Amino acid sequence: MEGIKVIMHNAISLDGSILHFEPNLGLFYHIASGFNAEMVLVGSNTARTGIEMFYPEPPQEEASDYIKPLDKSQYCVQWVIPDSKGILKGRLHVLRRYEHCRDIVVLLAESTPSSYIKYLEERNYDHFVVGHDNVDLRKGLELVSQRYGVKTITTDAGVTLTCQLLEQGLVDEISLLVSPVIVGNISVNLFSKLHSPSGGLKLEMVKQEVLENDHLWLMYRVKHE
Repeated sequence: MEGIKVIMHNAISLDGSILHFEPNLGLFYHIASGFNAEMVLVGSNTARTGIEMFYPEPPQEEASDYIKPLDKSQYCVQWVIPDSKGILKGRLHVLRRYEHCRDIVVLLAESTPSSYIKYLEERNYDHFVVGHDNVDLRKGLELVSQRYGVKTITTDAGVTLTCQLLEQGLVDEISLLVSPVIVGNISVNLFSKLHSPSGGLKLEMVKQEVLENDHLWLMYRVKHE
């Protein structure tokens, strides 16, 4: 896309799983900080799963949850979340409170329930309609790039959103922190839903580096046809 770089950054096992092992989060976020991204793209399913891991029932909203945060650290970045179905209704305040989240921009579709739009408006979340039945990811990323002056976006989304981004040619670079562990038959492969072109998705190696505790950092540039 013109004027914007999208970096897919994930922690995986040696056999490509994103679940059922403990990634080295210190290394993961240290690498991520080096990208100097102004915004992070987060999948709505990933966000909901993360919230439910810590809060089976979301904490009660407070008056401050209806106001845009103004005093967050300069190291915080905005999050952009495609959520055409409104599955994060009643949960976004948990993310807004997170110390590394400056605030949240929500991408919607024309099919998004009006009750969810009202929920966002009442709580002063920036939101944009891009797409009919589902979010048009290309339009959404181009819009936030222009609206907020974003040059670099990172994403550590789950399988579905990651594969959608790759299929639509929206990822410029792939960064993988490989943990020295094999998950085996319960693995959830990061690229398992990718419908790649004949011959596979072509990549060019940018970096390979052995890090502490036998972790491997791999970086590739996606060759767009």
